[in-house]
Amino acid sequence: MEAQTVWESSLANRAEGTRWQYLTHFKRFVEWTGLTLDKLREMKYHEDQTAKPWERNQVENLVRQYLQTLEEKEYSCSTQQLSYAAVKSFFEAQGMPLFLKRQDRPSGCAFGSKTLTHEDIRQLKNAAEYLRDKALIMFLKDSGLRESDVAKLLWRDLKDYGEGFMGFEIQTKKKKTKARGFIGPEATEILELYKQKRLQGTKKVPPEKNLMDHPVFALFANPTKSARPAFMSEILGSIIRLVGIEGATPHGLRKFWEQNIHVEKIAYQKQMNGRALTEVERAYYWKETPELLEIYKANYRDLRVEKQEFREVEDRLRGDYEKQIAGLREQIGELERKNSELKQRLNGYQLTGDQVAELLRRIEKLEKQVQKPK
Repeated sequence: MEAQTVWESSLANRAEGTRWQYLTHFKRFVEWTGLTLDKLREMKYHEDQTAKPWERNQVENLVRQYLQTLEEKEYSCSTQQLSYAAVKSFFEAQGMPLFLKRQDRPSGCAFGSKTLTHEDIRQLKNAAEYLRDKALIMFLKDSGLRESDVAKLLWRDLKDYGEGFMGFEIQTKKKKTKARGFIGPEATEILELYKQKRLQGTKKVPPEKNLMDHPVFALFANPTKSARPAFMSEILGSIIRLVGIEGATPHGLRKFWEQNIHVEKIAYQKQMNGRALTEVERAYYWKETPELLEIYKANYRDLRVEKQEFREVEDRLRGDYEKQIAGLREQIGELERKNSELKQRLNGYQLTGDQVAELLRRIEKLEKQVQKPK
């Protein structure tokens, strides 16, 4: 299959996840047409050579019909977009680009993604059937990472910072930059349940040994293998379709994070979710990990999607009160220290003989003034 070889060679500089997605979605298109890749290329070649304009759009019409079929079957926007991009990529690699117009893109699917709301994410988590998928939704919501980066995480990459917060460092797959990200209590709570379930095992899968060396988000059938980014996207897309959030894609979770992390400099946000820094940002706005953690904690209230219980609010207020009391105690301690030093200085103060004589004269003079009749 010469046509496929040419196409796969053109994808050599693409990320592994992108290549896999293109090959998968294009394979579905080819199966739908009932033609071979070489036959599709030959059809396109003859169309480009013909002098009759009405005979130049057979392949383009096949693409339009296929996209219409995907829409009628209510496939997610991400599936429609990937199919569109994969088919275009194949013919471009053959040197015969398709003549498709903007309106030929999947209708009803904006290239981009709806920013998910707090309520949207709450519905997605509740609709997810498996703990792994619930944990994935909350992890993406809390971290702002892409699926391709989450897929690389191992359990040993997660560092516990206490109070329900965890952190990690990872090189992003798309931009090859370092992300020093965090997740908060809403993600860590479900992640811990998911971890315990894997340690316990199931009827089909035995308890995991050496879990810390395994992927955080793994395949059910083989927990040592990470779920591919495209597989994660398909899972999330199916949950989005189940809930019925129009115009949403998994990328909406990343956009939710970006809109709810409020920072003084956008560079601080970039360092947490792995976006590339400019030279100026790298030189002047670099933050150490503990500083980023404090920024993240200060913003976590906006990332929460579940309603906080009264106990959590009470604990937070108590913590603030204890900090204020500790500050006052420190001030009192400082005043007591200064007072003690002053007393020691007064006790150690020595008068000379002349100073004592002068002091006695002043006392005698004052006594005479007091005794002098008016």
